[in-house]
Amino acid sequence: MAVAGAGGGGSRGRSLAVMAKDIMEGYVMLNPLVLKKFDAATFKELHMHLRKMQTVIRSAGVDLTDQEATRNRNQKLQRMHQAMAVLENQAKIQKIILG
Repeated sequence: MAVAGAGGGGSRGRSLAVMAKDIMEGYVMLNPLVLKKFDAATFKELHMHLRKMQTVIRSAGVDLTDQEATRNRNQKLQRMHQAMAVLENQAKIQKIILG
C-alpha cells in the first residue's frame, strides 16, 4: 500500500490498478493518511482507476433473484463510492483538479 505512490513511472500504474481492485474487494480502505503521500498525478491516476472499476461493476449483469450476488455487487459499489468521496475531498483540500 505504501509503495503505490512511491514507485517509478511504469510500476505505479499497475500498483494503482491493483489498489483500486483491493479497494473494491474491501482489502484496502482509503483515508487521508493513505493519500497523504500521493502527489497530484497519483491522485488523478487513482481516481481514473476507481472510475473504471465502478463502471465495470455497474456494467456486469447480476441475477436479481440471487440475493447474495446482488448484496456483493452493492457492497462493492458502496466501497468504490466511499473511496471516491474520500479521494475527491482530499483533492479538494489539496487544490488538485481531478477532471
